[in-house]
Amino acid sequence: MQAASADIRDNANEVAGEISVGFAHSAVKAIGVPLVQRVSQAYPKLRLHLSEIFSGSTAQQLASSEVDLTLTYNQSPDSRFRFQPILEEELVLVGRPDVMGGTDAISFEALLELPLIILRQGLNTRAVMDDPSLLRRIEENAQFQINSIAAIGGSLLSGIGCLIGTEFILKEHIDAGTLVTRPIVRPKLSRALYIGELSDRPATFALEAVRQLCIELTVEAVEARQWKATLSG
Repeated sequence: MQAASADIRDNANEVAGEISVGFAHSAVKAIGVPLVQRVSQAYPKLRLHLSEIFSGSTAQQLASSEVDLTLTYNQSPDSRFRFQPILEEELVLVGRPDVMGGTDAISFEALLELPLIILRQGLNTRAVMDDPSLLRRIEENAQFQINSIAAIGGSLLSGIGCLIGTEFILKEHIDAGTLVTRPIVRPKLSRALYIGELSDRPATFALEAVRQLCIELTVEAVEARQWKATLSG
């Protein structure tokens, strides 16, 4: 998608053109529909393409211009891209109480003894956390690495294992009481959400409008406590 070539302003000085955005699952869940609604209301002549992508494929999709803008996790510094941290989420252990052995805090060493399921995001599990040594130990101990949120939810509900993830991923089941969480300590684990784009892409009215909307909607979701996270900066 070439935002620069597609971006125009019509005679009424409205933003128009095409923008393609790729969001991690949590971002789609939190602001996907609000973004579509806001674009429809504020920029009726802007064509928006929204897709769910794996954090591990962010660089590839930006570099190939499959997407113009991304909201994904734990991105490494790369001169080809501009990544700005937006928020940070605490990682917890999620599962049935009978599988996890309670709801009190659990150390990293202790959770490795439990049956673990890990969310595998595309080419790697980097979207889970950004500490390579701890991530490697989790991967070595996890029996299942699954790409599907639906399959993970079903596996947790059936008592197959527990997930190292965020409360937001399975918020509906946690709110219903069918799944519970345990805080992770020694050390605490977290992951960061970044908004990203190509560093050499010229700024356009359409891209800047969508970028600002993504940031505003993320801030609104966190401040309204719909998305349990801490805003960056």
